[in-house]
Amino acid sequence: MDKKVLKGLLILLVSMVIVVSALFVFIVDWHSEYFTGVLYGAAGVALFMLLAKILSLIQKEGKQDD
Repeated sequence: MDKKVLKGLLILLVSMVIVVSALFVFIVDWHSEYFTGVLYGAAGVALFMLLAKILSLIQKEGKQDD
């Protein structure tokens, strides 16, 4: 994939996560803090893994250009 497409995908993903987390706070407001913490932790780990994959693809594309 093109480097610009991957960067655009990364920006889109981050903005979607911010919007979803804001909605999540309002929806899950009645649940306990422990449950919310576990959900945020799981979402954070999943986001970290996805961002690491996207950044490694961007790095591979950069090395192929050389």
